[in-house]
Amino acid sequence: MGLLSLLGGSSKSLGKIIDASIAGADKLVFTPEERADYDRKLQEMHLEFVRLSANESSVRSVTRRLICLPIVYSWLGLILLSVYADALGRSMPAVTSGVEQLQPVAMLAITFYLGRHIAGTFSAGKK
Repeated sequence: MGLLSLLGGSSKSLGKIIDASIAGADKLVFTPEERADYDRKLQEMHLEFVRLSANESSVRSVTRRLICLPIVYSWLGLILLSVYADALGRSMPAVTSGVEQLQPVAMLAITFYLGRHIAGTFSAGKK
């Protein structure tokens, strides 16, 4: 019954069917105009990426790197020294203590360095 009413029904339902058919057929063909619009949007996205990545070499970003890297490298060096000493069967309590004391500082430095990037990722996802 629903099919018969659809075929012999109002002009609104027939118009919706025709519009849906035309829209479906239109999406099958990628016209040069649609290609140009797609390329323009792709270029805009690329320019936005270049603009955002250019900000990452700012003075603030370099300063964050200069603060973070020595702390993290020292912490990783102590970890490697501790693993090496453990592999040789030697106990080095000073190194183990240094790793434990430097770990919170290293985690804060990593958060300080990567925090802006992570926060930017989350805020970009909300748009």
